[in-house]
Amino acid sequence: MKKLVVLIVIAVAAYFAYQEFIVKGQSEEQRQVQALADEFQAARQRMGQAERAASVGGVDTTSDAGDVMHLAGTLLEKLQALQEELTEDKAIAMADDLAVKLNAFLARGK
Repeated sequence: MKKLVVLIVIAVAAYFAYQEFIVKGQSEEQRQVQALADEFQAARQRMGQAERAASVGGVDTTSDAGDVMHLAGTLLEKLQALQEELTEDKAIAMADDLAVKLNAFLARGK
């Protein structure tokens, strides 16, 4: 029980450190790109869960995978619209990197 409490305290401290040093240090454009990157990471995790469920239990996860691929396509569209408005070099670089990852993910699903 004591180890669990210590682990929770460390996780909370890491979260606040991340918020303080990473998120607050970013511009608005970088935060917008990061929000799309976070959504993409969540979608990738959902896809991984669906793949594990299909391989372990033989569960039909076709709709889950389809939903994730649709979400990735939507994120790519949002990113492309955002890229047209970006002016900061760092935000543009982040967006370009995310676009490469999204395109690779979508190509894998086809």
